[in-house]
Amino acid sequence: MMGRRLRLALFTAVALVQIAVAGGAIVRSELALRTGEAFRFHIQPVDPVDAFRGRYVAIRFAIDRAPVADDLELRPKKRVFVPIEIDADGFAILGQADVDPPASGPYLRLRAGGIYPDEEGNRFVWVTMPFRRYYMDEDLAPKAERAVWGGRRGQREASVSVRVRDGIGVIEELYVDDVPIHQWLAENASESR
Repeated sequence: MMGRRLRLALFTAVALVQIAVAGGAIVRSELALRTGEAFRFHIQPVDPVDAFRGRYVAIRFAIDRAPVADDLELRPKKRVFVPIEIDADGFAILGQADVDPPASGPYLRLRAGGIYPDEEGNRFVWVTMPFRRYYMDEDLAPKAERAVWGGRRGQREASVSVRVRDGIGVIEELYVDDVPIHQWLAENASESR
């Protein structure tokens, strides 16, 4: 009898921990989406299918590296904190990566790759953006992909709005030529078939 109660108590404890971990991730994402600061990033989308989660537009960010200080040493797959800056066109770019979060301002917590020199000899680190999918209705995702590429690579400008809060980013909206994708598809129905 005592063994059964102990197993039930352990099972309950493990279940509660799993629910707390999953719930925490959901709460962090929702807080970022609702109260985070919005940034626009240039992207290069493609349109795959996930058998378990449905259709989505895969997001490949046009920026995939951040500058680093000359004395910073990193092992691959280590987390780095990268400030978000705004370029002259109003789009987000990545500031100098560090192992500690910045004292102020928006930043992303990203996974680092290796550190390499660029053409001018400045050092940069490859980074992996944690958000790579924009989920859409089954019928709209292929149309969105065609809308972005329009039959010729790079014909239209694509970007995403990402809400950022405490290092966590969540994709808010996909844009084609500065128009939200759902609106663009509605306005250009004949073009997106």
